[in-house]
Amino acid sequence: MQERTANVDFLYSLYDALVSISVPSDKARAVVDAMERDMGTTLATKADLDTKYLLQKRDVAAASESLRQEIAALDERVTQRIESLDERLSQQIVSLDERVSQKIESLDERLSQQIVSLDNRLSQKISALDERLTQQIAALDARLSQKIDATRELLQKDMELLRSSMTIRLGSIQVVSLGLFFAALRLT
Repeated sequence: MQERTANVDFLYSLYDALVSISVPSDKARAVVDAMERDMGTTLATKADLDTKYLLQKRDVAAASESLRQEIAALDERVTQRIESLDERLSQQIVSLDERVSQKIESLDERLSQQIVSLDNRLSQKISALDERLTQQIAALDARLSQKIDATRELLQKDMELLRSSMTIRLGSIQVVSLGLFFAALRLT
């Protein structure tokens, strides 16, 4: 009510001010009427502004609460998706780990078999090589024994020839010496 009285006082003051500056009274009245209409429809009073402020404050609070609820719901959905993704990734990691373990075991088994097979083949080749080397060494030993025996026989024959030759030479020397001895005796 006070507001209405203040508005009326303002309009009277405006009318008085317009008349005091020589505005004709019918025109001053038209300005005041237009102002009164504008104040009722277009211009807002302090109470209108306060009401509008309170309504906007309530709308902002409601929007803020709605936004908080939407954020909480979004947070819950994101958390659920992350947990679901984490569970799926954990399952995939476990599955991948099992497959890798199986492949490693399979590879280990195949490598073990190949190593055993390679060891067997190498053992056979080493045995065959050892047998051939033993045979070659035995053959070489036999040939060397034959050559040594042949060389010994030749050496014995050479020694006998040398002994016979020495005997003949010594006999010849003795015969010559005796011949010289008798010749010297005859001369004496």
